[in-house]
Amino acid sequence: MAFRETCAFKCFPLIARLVLFAALLPIGWRNLYTSEEFSMSDADRLVSIGVSADGLDWQRIQSTGLGSAEATTTLPQGNAPRVTRALYRDALVASAAGVPYPAIVAWIIAFVEFGGSILLVVGAFTRLSALAIACVIASAFWTTSWTPIRESAWWTISQPDYFRACAQVGLFVLAMNIVLVGSGALSFDEMMGRQPKKSSSGTTANAKSTRRESR
Repeated sequence: MAFRETCAFKCFPLIARLVLFAALLPIGWRNLYTSEEFSMSDADRLVSIGVSADGLDWQRIQSTGLGSAEATTTLPQGNAPRVTRALYRDALVASAAGVPYPAIVAWIIAFVEFGGSILLVVGAFTRLSALAIACVIASAFWTTSWTPIRESAWWTISQPDYFRACAQVGLFVLAMNIVLVGSGALSFDEMMGRQPKKSSSGTTANAKSTRRESR
């Protein structure tokens, strides 16, 4: 294999896996295992999409789907979660974008960020993990970056929006490279798919026996 092919199919996917791991694992960890304080208005919105101080309200999630502001009036104010898991910040963003069942979507996103990044760094189920991560990043771009770009154009958006959009596009490209090329070097998938090398003496002996049989 030529040097450029080694870089394209071995080294670059490895670098992409490491970058995605470093970028997504802290986010997934924070969303799953840390808490965040929400304002009263955000807490009421969480109640409307099926998140209460006691956890997920499955009956409300099934009945409201997207959630509504009127749904908060049927619950006492004590059920509004002022301090809860950080992942529900993504649920609020998804709800504002009109995504169905945003509380469940927020959990899926957190698991993909945390578990998918771990699978990537060890190189297990690499293409599937990278595809799931690419979908999450594309959804994040659509819900957070596309509206400022559409309203203000790419060259006039604010600097934070610009950097966020560039980071999302860059991570999406890295994830899609893994989907198309594979896991690269130092991966569990590569070790499992590697064929054992036959010894030259065994190959020569097989060739000689084939010639004798043909005669």
